[in-house]
Amino acid sequence: MSNPKDMTVISRFLIAVIFFGTIVTFLFLNISSIQIDASIVHGTTSGDHVLRILYRLGCGYLALHTIVFWMVRNPIEGYMTPLFRASNEVKPHNTLGIEKLVPFSSWTLIAFCFSMTFNGMLSLYYLLVGPPETWMIFLGCAMYGIAFSSAALTAVIVRHVILPDMKKQNMDMSRMFLKHEQMMHNFALVLLCLEMMLGWAYLPVELIVFGFMYGSIYLIFAEFWATRGGGYYVYDFIDTRPKNAPFLLLGLVIVCAFSFSIGVFALYLRTVNVFLGSSLLILFLIFSTKFTNDQTATGVVANE
Repeated sequence: MSNPKDMTVISRFLIAVIFFGTIVTFLFLNISSIQIDASIVHGTTSGDHVLRILYRLGCGYLALHTIVFWMVRNPIEGYMTPLFRASNEVKPHNTLGIEKLVPFSSWTLIAFCFSMTFNGMLSLYYLLVGPPETWMIFLGCAMYGIAFSSAALTAVIVRHVILPDMKKQNMDMSRMFLKHEQMMHNFALVLLCLEMMLGWAYLPVELIVFGFMYGSIYLIFAEFWATRGGGYYVYDFIDTRPKNAPFLLLGLVIVCAFSFSIGVFALYLRTVNVFLGSSLLILFLIFSTKFTNDQTATGVVANE
């Protein structure tokens, strides 16, 4: 039988390799070789600029409103069924305030908020001043890449891992469909995909490094939170101790890469044929999102 301490060391080593690997890759990345046309992301006419400003800043505010008022400042307790590290038990846990931002789905919403707000401000800069500096456009595209890859990963895991597991255990899934949960699990991805369909996004394949970086930072945070913070893993599949933990963590990276690749491929198809690119994104949304609760069992509530 595998020693949990040994598996923890291996899992942590894998996370460290992913994190530092992305840092090294970024340092060797020739940003100047990545051609990004600012007009693709921010438009060509004043009307186009204004439309993108309103859309992006509107999305940014919606995400911020969700984070602040529907989550952190909401006096109603949040609920999750995390895996407590010390007892190795999965049990209900109430959350209030900033602790509601511990799950990766909350990080997804934060990334979405930053991406939309930053790119909305860049579009405003384009309208009032002119084309932004190349590094600013690159940073905006990187933020979009992080938001898309994390939103896609969140939606896929919630739809195909968390919800089926809850249904299997006869848990009450109703809280997974509250308005803030819908924003984290579904609408962030929908709104990001809509930008792709409209031709407002640009995702060079090199930007996948930022998705891996963001994911590895969360895994580092999750391990710290389980050992030095709240004492639990929000999701049992990121526990570093089981013998299959390294494979699960590697699987998350692969799913992240696959999700990001969907966006890159869809944008490529859109340049060839708008219908094909949009159809791929619509199929991906149908496959990865779930807006309605088809299970009526009552019981312990689930992860935020």
